[in-house]
Amino acid sequence: MPPRVPTPIRPLQKRRSVGADIAEQLQQLINDGTFKPGDRLPGQRELAQQFGTSLAGVREAISVLTAAGLVDSTPGRGTIVRSVGGASPTFDGWLGAVGDEREFEELMQARRMLEAFTIAQATAQATPAQVGELRGAVEAMRDGMGDPDAYAEADMQFHLLLSEVAGNRVVTRLMRAIQRPMMEQLRRSIAHLKASGQLEENLATHGRIVDGIERRDLEAAQRGFDDMLAISLAFGARGQG
Repeated sequence: MPPRVPTPIRPLQKRRSVGADIAEQLQQLINDGTFKPGDRLPGQRELAQQFGTSLAGVREAISVLTAAGLVDSTPGRGTIVRSVGGASPTFDGWLGAVGDEREFEELMQARRMLEAFTIAQATAQATPAQVGELRGAVEAMRDGMGDPDAYAEADMQFHLLLSEVAGNRVVTRLMRAIQRPMMEQLRRSIAHLKASGQLEENLATHGRIVDGIERRDLEAAQRGFDDMLAISLAFGARGQG
């Protein structure tokens, strides 16, 4: 057998997403004090214009920074830089993007485990004011029914708020980390549900979760979540609830 002739081909370097690049720049600006604790970052549309990128890339970056604990992002308040106590937390996009249908299913399993905890905790301890906030999040979803992107953002905020009501900051960060790689699947799923006339059913399951929490009925709240997940899993790796 003749000797193998080497070729000039070199393996391609793995490229990060635009969102990761934006997040790295923003982190540097936070770490060097350009943006200080308590400062509000420019709005997402303004950031997209300044970076010369899509709004989706900025949203991914904000999700990365939020998962890393560098900022808090809430509807109506914008994105606020957190106090990091002198430390310099870093992120590396450790969760990454969903690679295939099997990984998507595993991500959904992890999400269900986390949300079983958040729903149980919220059912046990949610105050009337927190129940009102959850209902407000459902109404924000209703307001976004005409726009799949807006509905998807409101949907994500509902589940992040649910984790905050549970009162465990580590679980909240894990939820944020899981939501980021699922966001694109979520948008596609919402668009499909809207096109197939099932978006109202999806919205109703979120309302049932809140109803169960308000009544301290864990079984009902969890059943609402399971029904929501069942609708999502019908579309496989294309989306989530």
